[in-house]
Amino acid sequence: MMSERLSRYVFYGLIIFVLIGISYAYWKGERQDQQFKQDYIQYQQAFEWIKQGNGEQALPLLQPLLKKYPDRYNIMRYVGLAYAMKNDFQHASLYYEKAITQRPFLQEDPIFTLQFGEILYFNGEYAKAKAYLEKSKQLPGSENYHSRIDELLTLIHQRTK
Repeated sequence: MMSERLSRYVFYGLIIFVLIGISYAYWKGERQDQQFKQDYIQYQQAFEWIKQGNGEQALPLLQPLLKKYPDRYNIMRYVGLAYAMKNDFQHASLYYEKAITQRPFLQEDPIFTLQFGEILYFNGEYAKAKAYLEKSKQLPGSENYHSRIDELLTLIHQRTK
């Protein structure tokens, strides 16, 4: 009789424990979803500032996201681009390098390679800029894209004579 009663209490206790665990996991998941949505909205706002050419406004939005998501190459790339828009090409170059470390395939992205070549040029790293721009020249792109590459390569050639 006593063991049957004890078994029932243990059974009910386990059910209560499981229900509390499920409720807690659901609550925690909801909080995580809300935080992720807020981070995504912040990322989108930073991206809008970047598209408008305002790196000054984008950086304070991107830097905390990079601390939360240090393995996200796209955030690193946009931090680098925001620095470039502020004419801080040393930091821009650093973040583009980090993005490449996270995602080596970026070196096959025509826009990325052109941007990085341009950043390297303005940072005074002419040999490295030339290598990226020549690689970029082999990638598909618009006429304006290839004109900008040719323009930068000409400038590098004039500076390194």
